[in-house]
Amino acid sequence: MAEPAVPAQAAILVGGRGTRLGALTNAIPKPMVEVAGRPFLDWLIEEVARFGIPRITLLAGYLGRTIADRYDGTQVRGSRIEVVIEPEPLGTGGGLRLFADRLEPEFLLLNGDTRFDVNLLDLPLQAGDALATLALRRTAPGARYGTVQVTADGRITGFAARDPGRTGPINGGIYWLRRAILDHIGPGAVSLESEVFPKLAEAGLLRGGLYDGDFIDIGIPEDLAAAQTVIPAMARRRAVFLDRDGVLIEDTGWPHDPAQVRWMPGAAAAVKRLNDAGHFVFVVTNQAGVAKGKFPESQVGVMHRWMAGVLAGAGAHVDAFEYSPNHPEAPLPAYRLDCRRRKPKPGMIEDLLAAWPIRVEGSFLIGDKDSDIAAAAACGVPGHLFQGGDLDAFVARLLRA
Repeated sequence: MAEPAVPAQAAILVGGRGTRLGALTNAIPKPMVEVAGRPFLDWLIEEVARFGIPRITLLAGYLGRTIADRYDGTQVRGSRIEVVIEPEPLGTGGGLRLFADRLEPEFLLLNGDTRFDVNLLDLPLQAGDALATLALRRTAPGARYGTVQVTADGRITGFAARDPGRTGPINGGIYWLRRAILDHIGPGAVSLESEVFPKLAEAGLLRGGLYDGDFIDIGIPEDLAAAQTVIPAMARRRAVFLDRDGVLIEDTGWPHDPAQVRWMPGAAAAVKRLNDAGHFVFVVTNQAGVAKGKFPESQVGVMHRWMAGVLAGAGAHVDAFEYSPNHPEAPLPAYRLDCRRRKPKPGMIEDLLAAWPIRVEGSFLIGDKDSDIAAAAACGVPGHLFQGGDLDAFVARLLRA
């Protein structure tokens, strides 16, 4: 597998007034209305950040200072948040043009008032030669949203108005864009959806990926009321815990140098399959090579950052890498301890269960040693012993079961 980079930026459109929500948005921007006790934007940022995207740019407008005061300069799960504020309403396209110098050559763009449960790293794989690639919800009520006309090979050919007789696909409000799209955005207030995208479709420069994930738009009172329970439910996911050496990569004896790593067959496809199924994916790995002086602890981070980059190129990601560098008989005194995180003890899994909104029912672990299975069992999580072969086929069988 090659080593492409994780997408460098996700921009979120948070400049709208939200007039359909009435007096609720007189004093706060629509993306900051409360959902289950928190601003909706909190939920959205956390979802974007878990994909390992280092930079999240909020494109603000109406009451933009309120957004900047809460988020600008903060970090969420390692993603750095920045806020830019347009001086006047410029639409979903005009704001992009105004802040062209703040945009990467390719970037994700998300609407700040919708939540669509998709694997964000899959969209770049759908792009081909398109300037814009839309995440499309395969089915949705046509009376509520306009629909998208898309060919079997993913080329978007046009858009249709709301129609009670149609059930989708619809625009899900998530886009993979090339910055060259700015050449198609004129001055002033411009709408991506109604002005730019139809012209790109006519020119054959617009593609779409079809997804079945949960979708909600908080733009009307009825949907905002539904979001109070739907959004927290979307955030809670089943998790799959993966051992590293012997499951994702070959256990060649203290593997620590990316140049010498041999991936297990089907490893990236297996992780992507789990991402596409909506699961959290965590790596939990004993790294006693640190305790035994085989390599410095800093090299573990080097390995995991490299692995994340390779997986991203396949549209896959790991939500968190957890490791224990300790061993009770370590020659290095600093690492000589009976660590609660070292498998077969369950500390790594326990810490993940405490830090992430994991739904234990339906979660499972894949490991290549009895110690992996024991750690999972101590947390009430089923464990499955992987003895080699195609990891993707192994995962597919588990998901079917």
